Amino acid sequence: MVRNRHNYFAVGAFMVAMAIVLGAFGAHGLEKKVTLKYLGTWKTATEYLMYNALGILAFAAYISNDKFNSPNEQPNLMLRLSVLSIFIGVFVFSTSLYIVSLNEIYSQTLKSFGRFAPIGGLFMTLGWVGIGLLFLTQKHSK
Repeated sequence: MVRNRHNYFAVGAFMVAMAIVLGAFGAHGLEKKVTLKYLGTWKTATEYLMYNALGILAFAAYISNDKFNSPNEQPNLMLRLSVLSIFIGVFVFSTSLYIVSLNEIYSQTLKSFGRFAPIGGLFMTLGWVGIGLLFLTQKHSK
């Protein structure tokens, strides 16, 4: 489990870094190239990336300190699927919104990628519900 905790920390940290870089690009690189509507869409994608990154970091810190699983125990399937669902969800959600935001620069057909955002949102939601259920059902050390 220790290695997986480090993986969660690493992925969360890289997600924070990506949110910072993409947020800065949206604020400075797209400012005069797209309308306020699409800057808002870019901002939403970046916010959700950051929220989920911070959530993953908080979760990694909790399982490291709380001994959610014993040190040598592998995380259970529900935990792995929940975290994977969050990663897939934030990737699909944010990427689809980033692509939609660029439609004024490249092609109006990029708007069609917006239909994938709800799928990403569903995956994020299912992942966090899964983690919530784990907290409710898992025995925690005192």
